[in-house]
Amino acid sequence: MPDHAVWNPSTELSDPGNRLQRIEDELENDLENRLRNLDKLVDSIAAALRRENFQGKPRALDLVNDLRVKIKANQNMFRVGKLLSEPARHSVISKVSDSLNDLEQFVASDLGVEMTKPH
Repeated sequence: MPDHAVWNPSTELSDPGNRLQRIEDELENDLENRLRNLDKLVDSIAAALRRENFQGKPRALDLVNDLRVKIKANQNMFRVGKLLSEPARHSVISKVSDSLNDLEQFVASDLGVEMTKPH
């Protein structure tokens, strides 16, 4: 039977640990979605670059391949982090989040792609 969390204000007030777990779960889901979206974006950029002919194409494709490797490494670190127990779990997930922020900033500034942040 699936474990679906239902928000219950009385439980949240009496068990702050439950609230913290829900927040951590939401943050991890957000991180996973961001990784997936960045991976899809890089795939789209690579496909567009392969269709175009321009002088700097090899360098651009090298950048895209470098991004792919970094995204894959972050995805793997994230998977491992989710298997760890605290405090190592938090440390690894935090490092993945920081790395993803850097990757998104690179894509936004160096590749000219606007990255949207969740509200």
